[in-house]
This record gives sequence, structure tokens and C-alpha cells, in this order.
Amino acid sequence: MPIYLNAADVFLLTSKWEGSPNIVKEAMDCNIPVVATKVGDIEYLFGDTEGYYYTDPDQDKLAEKINYILNNDIKPNGRQRIIELKLDSEAIANQLIQLYREVLSK
Repeated sequence: MPIYLNAADVFLLTSKWEGSPNIVKEAMDCNIPVVATKVGDIEYLFGDTEGYYYTDPDQDKLAEKINYILNNDIKPNGRQRIIELKLDSEAIANQLIQLYREVLSK
């Protein structure tokens, strides 16, 4: 999947319903700019990170955000945001190990 994401200029998510879309986190981890509809925890994931924008599910608004990314020198740093949120693979693995240790200790 990283090969396909890194070949993209921008990733577009136009879902009506999502929880915490993993594909968006994967795009952010590849530092690929994302335009998404406001679903699930998109606002939380993006924060105020440059290159990550959400909007209403309106084609003109989506196109406006895509054009903004394509016509400006956007330097997304989604990977850093994912690390800050402790959603990177190392942090998740450590959380799982801790959970397993807690369960096994009982």
C-alpha cells in the first residue's frame, strides 16, 4: 500500500461514515496530503497539520481543497502528527504488549 500512496499527489476520502479511517492514517504516515469529508475522528487526526484538510461532502468544496494542495507548495508532515498522537506502529505495538502484560498478570 505505501507504494500506491507514495505515487499519489493527494489522497481523497469521500466517505459518509467512518470511525477512525486507517487508510487516512497510512496516507499521513507517508506524508501524502489528504482531503477528506468530515467523518469519524478526521478532525482529531488532522489537527492543524498542514496538508490535511476536511470539508463538507460537497464536490466544489472538495475540489477547492484539492486544487489548493496541487497549486501550492504544501509540505505535509503527517508522519509527525501520527507519532505525536501515538498512532504509529511502534506505539501501538507497545500499547498491545502492555495490555497483554496486564491481562496475563491477573
